[in-house]
Amino acid sequence: MTDNRRVDENGNLGESDDNGIELFRMLVNAGAKPGDDFSYDMQTGAAQISDRAFEKLKIAYPDIDWATISERVEVSPELAAEHINNYLGVDFVTRILDRITQRLDELPAEQTTWYLQQILEGVEQRTYVPLYVLLQRQLPLAKQIRLETLLRGEAAPCHLWMQDLIETAGGEANDVSFVGEDAELTQTGLALLTAVWAGEYEVIED
Repeated sequence: MTDNRRVDENGNLGESDDNGIELFRMLVNAGAKPGDDFSYDMQTGAAQISDRAFEKLKIAYPDIDWATISERVEVSPELAAEHINNYLGVDFVTRILDRITQRLDELPAEQTTWYLQQILEGVEQRTYVPLYVLLQRQLPLAKQIRLETLLRGEAAPCHLWMQDLIETAGGEANDVSFVGEDAELTQTGLALLTAVWAGEYEVIED
């Protein structure tokens, strides 16, 4: 938040020097974790709130006009990225973005589409890290256009997405193997996959 206004539980806005404290209290009451889901700079009056924390606010305080409030709130994808990186103990977000960029140059178009759909949707659903947004930021214009085209194209099965997620999350290549269309994971592989990805897939635990 960048102005000197206050939001109370009834959705009222008023002048106050305690807007940071009020916002902090609302976030905590909504179940958000300081440092992980949000931060507040009392000197500048700027709040950084993750997508997950913002969703918690909307659920906890449905009567507030969050569309208006959000104009003064900076939602930070970096907070969600920092949270999952700290949890895994590796720079997962940078590693998976680099791996995706590599696969864009290597895989046939239809397999790339499948790969992108699984990773971009599944990771954001699990971790709240907007990989698509972060990926667009680092790609040159030509690859941004190709990315958009691929996401709208036909898809053909490609299992590399699961291997890449597990490896970039800190696992090894042998943490996943495939039996026909089914994935066979070690306990480590399964734990890492479920930490960074949400979706439906036939998995066999080794």
